[in-house]
Amino acid sequence: MQSYIYWALLGMVGYSFTTLFTKLAERSSDVSTYMVLAVSTTIVSILVIAIVAIRGELRPLVYDLEKGTLMWAIAGGIALTVAVTSLFHALSLGPANVVVPIYGMFIVGGSLLGVLFLGEPMTWNKIVGLAAAVLGVVLISI
Repeated sequence: MQSYIYWALLGMVGYSFTTLFTKLAERSSDVSTYMVLAVSTTIVSILVIAIVAIRGELRPLVYDLEKGTLMWAIAGGIALTVAVTSLFHALSLGPANVVVPIYGMFIVGGSLLGVLFLGEPMTWNKIVGLAAAVLGVVLISI
């Protein structure tokens, strides 16, 4: 199995527990969704910046303005901020078993964007799989 599969599975497990821990934290009326998000993103930011610095990747990213690498990284950060903030707010308003599958549709969106903008191949198997994912989310959410 490719190493990226292991990382993707670890990410899936992490996001699953994030949902659980966020809902548990919100059960107390003393803690808001945004407080949980602030603590979580602070931890992630410190750890990721440390990893990037240790790997020696911070300076090339900053000095690579002419290629647009930093701009794409900033755009990705903005998109992730909107996505995660929206997820946490949605979790504060609704049940996790409806919010998470709808949020998980980013898989379909990301796949389609990869085909449209990155020239990645789209096969009939992928089309059927994406349609099944959409149908699954609809069935879970109603």
